[in-house]
Amino acid sequence: MKNREEIFIRRISVIFIIFVVVFLSIFSRLVFIQVVKRNSLISELNPQFDFGYKVINGERGEILDCNGVFLALDKVAFQLDINPARLSDEDKKKIDENLSKIIGISQKEVENILKATQYVMVSTSLSLEQKKKIESLAINDGVTLTQTSKRNYPLTNLMAPILGFVDVDNEGLSGIEYEFNSDLESKKGRVFYNIDTEKPMTPGEPSYKVNPINGNLIFLTIDSNIQFATEKLLQETVNNTGAKGGLVIVMKPKTGEILGLVNYTNPDADKTSSFYNRAIQWNYEPGSVIKPIIAAAALEEGSLQVDDEFYCPGYIKVKDRVLSCWQKHGNEKGLNEIMKDSCDVAFMKIGLKLGKENLLKYFDRFGFGRSTGIELPGEEVGILSDGSNIGDVELATMSFGQGIAVTPLQLISALSAIANGGVQMKPTIIKEIRKSDGGSVYNFQPVVKQTIISMDIADKVMEAMKAVISKDGVPQAMIDGYSIAGKTGTAQKVLPEGGYSKDRLIYSFYGVIPADTPEVSVLVVIDETPAPTYSLNITAPLFKQIGLYLIKYLRIEP
Repeated sequence: MKNREEIFIRRISVIFIIFVVVFLSIFSRLVFIQVVKRNSLISELNPQFDFGYKVINGERGEILDCNGVFLALDKVAFQLDINPARLSDEDKKKIDENLSKIIGISQKEVENILKATQYVMVSTSLSLEQKKKIESLAINDGVTLTQTSKRNYPLTNLMAPILGFVDVDNEGLSGIEYEFNSDLESKKGRVFYNIDTEKPMTPGEPSYKVNPINGNLIFLTIDSNIQFATEKLLQETVNNTGAKGGLVIVMKPKTGEILGLVNYTNPDADKTSSFYNRAIQWNYEPGSVIKPIIAAAALEEGSLQVDDEFYCPGYIKVKDRVLSCWQKHGNEKGLNEIMKDSCDVAFMKIGLKLGKENLLKYFDRFGFGRSTGIELPGEEVGILSDGSNIGDVELATMSFGQGIAVTPLQLISALSAIANGGVQMKPTIIKEIRKSDGGSVYNFQPVVKQTIISMDIADKVMEAMKAVISKDGVPQAMIDGYSIAGKTGTAQKVLPEGGYSKDRLIYSFYGVIPADTPEVSVLVVIDETPAPTYSLNITAPLFKQIGLYLIKYLRIEP
């Protein structure tokens, strides 16, 4: 019995000794880790355990014109938040008496803010001056002012349809701001914080920082000087004539670069949004300005010769319809004369001889019925029939620009192909995209869309268009010392109930400066004057004014 007790005691003693040894080993290891190796281990582990982070916003990229003039950029602004529950009665009185005057809101809005049961974001775009005025009220609690940014457009509404706008979160909603939002938006940065080992669970010093990346810079092909001068001239014409509105496009036919794209709406005659871009969103029947394209197609197909003669009695009978010309021209000798006189009868005969299939084929080649590829959102493609509902009457009227709808950009792109020797260039509004650190993202290179007609045919049509801008044609567009090629168009507007209006008209003029070595193409379109007139009386003089400016500004040689 005694031996069993001794054996048991020895076993217990061994177990105890083992336990003590293990305990001392663990304890000594813990002391070593927590005391001796404490600092080195903390430095190794801290980057792996973040308590939190703070977001750092970058700046949205700037939009500039071709000369580096700022068109859109971020400007320092301040966000105002008010928590009525934390306001004293005295501070509420200060806000009630002063806030509407400082930030330009109604007194009713101020009252609603003060009645709120939780904080209210009052504004995100206060100026520095407004911020200082609010601070001068010396409100103790319940008012927070936070620095933020506001999108600023230095040239006001000059390019609103092109640039577009952003929402309160600086996200693009239209125009370049929308189309290139991913390029313009910044990449957010962050400051990460470690656990403070001296004061657990509280933010310590920043462990590391990821800097924000500002958005890319976008340079347009637009020249703000041309844009400003053209808008002024367009605005004067629209207001003086009482027209509903108008547009001007200035393009380099050799490259497709758009130097000016101006929209103007008469506020007294039309309530269209200032962001409506007529150049790409307006489908309209162009009228006679399309005749150079009809001539080019017929010459290319061999159904027309430049010396073909025509007789215009003032009308033509097609099937059971009598279609009128704008006036009786009598004998017309050759392409130059029918283009100069803009004879509808002659061009209806040309279209009928050309045929439906060929006409539609060339409309498609010139880009009607499809996108031009311009880097702007919301582009319309015009209205072009598939041919199933086109008979001889429709074919005849389409030959002088009625029964087909195009956008102004489609039209200038098509006509500029003739000016460029039959080669159509892709229209563009983007010159360069550059990173905020100067690195290149994109540089414009001219893109040939297609060769539509031969250079020989293009030259013949250009000669006919030169005949238009003459003393016997449209002298209102002549510029002393320069050879100008161009074409007018006066089109009846389609009535909602069908048919065409006799007094609601659209006036177009396309011109090339200079005709022999084209540097710029200009399209002018004026929408509906109260008193009907002809394009040569309204758009041709405006073209001349714009042309004189472009010659001087761009130093265009004769």
